[in-house]
Amino acid sequence: MGRLRGIALGLALTVSAGTATGSLAVGDQLFELRSQTRACYLGFIRLYDVEYFRAIAAHDAPGRCVRVSYLRGFSAEALAEATNEVFRERHGDVVAQRFARELSQVAQAYQPVDDGDRYTYCVVPESAGVLLRDGRSVVRVQSAEFAERFLQIWVRAEDEAARPLWAFGQC
Repeated sequence: MGRLRGIALGLALTVSAGTATGSLAVGDQLFELRSQTRACYLGFIRLYDVEYFRAIAAHDAPGRCVRVSYLRGFSAEALAEATNEVFRERHGDVVAQRFARELSQVAQAYQPVDDGDRYTYCVVPESAGVLLRDGRSVVRVQSAEFAERFLQIWVRAEDEAARPLWAFGQC
């Protein structure tokens, strides 16, 4: 449980936030890199790098993605438990119970990660949410509300310049 709590807390602690250049293609949609940061536990144990992308094409509700590049290994079970815990902390027990099926769907799609592995999660207006592992789609979520709430594990909103307001504290 201590290791799980550490992973979950790691989702809430970051270091070296900044901006960069780059792009990401998901399907036929192109996304522009808006910001990046590094997640750490206790401020110095590196967990993963996070990049935030926003769709380049103008839409009423533009697509957004977070790409998590792991800097160490985690089991699929640890990823699932940390995801559930952070989702519950962000949205409360009632909401987490309402989306138990979707959270289970994501948990079942997780695979163990090692240094260099990536998960990318995108919210796109046409198809709600998609989770990719190293660029390959592993699960699609149909609920637009869940898709938005799941993204809030990392990004709670955008500022006026369409940069992320990270959902975890900056260290």
